[in-house]
Amino acid sequence: MLRIIPLLVVLGGCAYLTEAECRGDAAYWSWRGEYDAVQGDQPWIEAYAKGCSAYGTVVNEEEYRKGWEIGHADFERRVNIAD
Repeated sequence: MLRIIPLLVVLGGCAYLTEAECRGDAAYWSWRGEYDAVQGDQPWIEAYAKGCSAYGTVVNEEEYRKGWEIGHADFERRVNIAD
């Protein structure tokens, strides 16, 4: 059982996307960025780029970052309201 826990921690930290997700359009990448930020996550674009390179795809970093900024602003509003 103790051997499984480190494996779960490692796998849980992966920025795993399917090939279909990697080939997503601008709207998908904007949504992905917003989703990550609303969850309180840092931008994962570098990890996504590395993972998607296995499929020979390039992520839409510009749209991801736009979405992340929107989500981050929403996250900050929620955190400040809770204070």
